[in-house]
Amino acid sequence: MLRRLSIRNYALIDHIEWSCGEGWTVLTGETGSGKSILLGALGLVLGDRAEGVALSSSEKCIVEAEFCPSPAARTLLGALDEGEECIIRRSIAPGGRSRAYVNDEPVKLQFLKQLAPLLVDLHGQQDGQRLHASEGLLHAIDSFSNPAQELASTWRGQFTTWTALRAEFERLNHMDGMPQADADYLRFQLEELEAVDFADPALRNLDATLDQLAHAQDIRFALDATYSALAGEGQDLIGRLRAVEQALEKAAAVHPGAATLLDRIRSSRIELDDAAQEAESLAESVDLDPAALHRAEADKDRITRLLDKHRAADLDALEGRMEAMHAQLHEAKDRDQRLAALQLQIDEARTALDATGQTLQACRQEAGAALAQAVCRHLKHLKLNAANVGFEWQPTPTPEASGPCRVSMSFSANPGQPLQPLAKVASGGERSRVMLSLKAALTAHLEVPTLILDEIDAGVSGDVAARMGDLIATISKSAQVITISHLPQVAGKADHHFRVYKEERNGKAHTGILPLDQAARIEELATMLSGDTVGDAARAQARSLMG
Repeated sequence: MLRRLSIRNYALIDHIEWSCGEGWTVLTGETGSGKSILLGALGLVLGDRAEGVALSSSEKCIVEAEFCPSPAARTLLGALDEGEECIIRRSIAPGGRSRAYVNDEPVKLQFLKQLAPLLVDLHGQQDGQRLHASEGLLHAIDSFSNPAQELASTWRGQFTTWTALRAEFERLNHMDGMPQADADYLRFQLEELEAVDFADPALRNLDATLDQLAHAQDIRFALDATYSALAGEGQDLIGRLRAVEQALEKAAAVHPGAATLLDRIRSSRIELDDAAQEAESLAESVDLDPAALHRAEADKDRITRLLDKHRAADLDALEGRMEAMHAQLHEAKDRDQRLAALQLQIDEARTALDATGQTLQACRQEAGAALAQAVCRHLKHLKLNAANVGFEWQPTPTPEASGPCRVSMSFSANPGQPLQPLAKVASGGERSRVMLSLKAALTAHLEVPTLILDEIDAGVSGDVAARMGDLIATISKSAQVITISHLPQVAGKADHHFRVYKEERNGKAHTGILPLDQAARIEELATMLSGDTVGDAARAQARSLMG
């Protein structure tokens, strides 16, 4: 259930802290006072998109809702579950950037959309139109039957598989094979690329290799000179150090300082000897062959041309292009075989889908008949004694994600009248009663702990309104119910009553919400009954509406 809703800087709302209780809560107030704004803010934490949201100032809009989550919601929360409390926060910066959090952990908007139906069933003023649509009705019918829900889930999975196979078939089929000339050119390109030894380190460092080859004479001269100075014939440095060592060896035997100096000189001589050997080795490895420079320049030109030709940034990208071309050639070669295999998979997937569809449709028709009977029972209570509802099924030309058939709701209000499309023959008051009856019938089959109804009593009055209030009160015994109403006959039966008001401060309109105690409720209901002039008769009638 919804425990608390906090709203800052949203539309006409500066700051509202609203605590919700169990049972039935009603919101009343003048038209335009901001009742639907509250539901709009709640919609943000339930995953509605923030585009077009009217922010009340240049400050960040923050909406936070605290729920007591249902078992199904806790399962979806997984690691985010913190027990009996689930806090969802949505912040929207003045520039429109939106962030969402569940129990202070950032989440994606898609996760909120998945979580929302497990927390709240929000029936807005436009949701009646949604229930006229096939997808909304199918969801309602499935909710009335556990087997139908399971089969619908199976259908969606099989439909996804079948659709993916068909998409892959169409992709291959539209390739129309590969002309021989294209295949030959692709093979020619592959021959060029396969001639490149991508594992050769020299190719990956061609610039450095070219620099070394271009300056080979200078490098060789420097290395030879180094060797000669260190270990060449004549007055070489290492030979002179050996002589110094021999001279110090006699003194080192009797003089500690000379011994230390001897160790240092010997260490330097060993290091220089190693450097001389390395200089000699490096000098011998320097390639003075002009043909090597020519080959490196040719490799550089070849690699540069291939990179440009295939629009590759480096050798890794060029190698990836070669692998992709191999795959393309292989795919073209095996296209016919793959198409045949895919067609077989498509046929098998369609057979499985059709089998599930037959069982699902039979289950849905049974659930739809039971749901229609339950709706009719509630309609009788709402003074539509002869009303009848039914569901009309129309097979789709091809399978759809929602099922093998579309559905529409039919209605007749009077005896002897045939069932006709609800949207065409039902008045506004009749549609309101059908929608409420549908909600009442579904409540026992849904695990959603909170039901929000925005002016579902529109178009009715008098005794019918009172009966709608009785039905909502019945629903509130098994779920938390929050309603927006303009009818005192409905509002008077609620457990909790809040008045939404609009006031002007500093030349700007602001929306607020006020909890009403017993006396304030009487005044509010009396005002709803008689308008601005409230008399004792209106107050007495208000008390009677509160029971």
